[in-house]
Amino acid sequence: MLGSDSPPEVVAASFALGVAISFTPLFGLHWIMALLLAVILKLNKVDVLLGTLVVNPLTIPAVAAVAIPIGRFLLRARHEAIAHLPWREMFRRSFWTTAGPTMKAVGFQMAVGMFFLSVITGALTYVVLVNLIRHHRAKLAAALETQNDRAEAARAELSPPRV
Repeated sequence: MLGSDSPPEVVAASFALGVAISFTPLFGLHWIMALLLAVILKLNKVDVLLGTLVVNPLTIPAVAAVAIPIGRFLLRARHEAIAHLPWREMFRRSFWTTAGPTMKAVGFQMAVGMFFLSVITGALTYVVLVNLIRHHRAKLAAALETQNDRAEAARAELSPPRV
């Protein structure tokens, strides 16, 4: 991202869109959505796809642990007790008839929380990245200018004086 020639806003928007998509509960559709939106919005496809990798099988438990309480708060729902379900019978039909409503409620709370996190993380990612990229490019430009000044001074010392 830092080596791209695109404007900082485009680079930041590309990655931020991918991050926002990764926080949606539409697992399995992230890359399709990312590519489709990247084409429509004329963003960098690679940066958008890289952003979708933020939420992955390793990070989903942490994201769910944050998303469920947020969804519960936004929906003003009561806390569903899933710890007391008969998990040993999970592969039996009786478990799902008993646990189905609870699991559906928790799943809906998680989905609402993830959509909320999607908007927040996407916006924060954009703001942070656009400022980081601008700062990095300004630093590179200053370093290049200093290097050019030194090279010019060295050439002036080596060149014979004009008569």
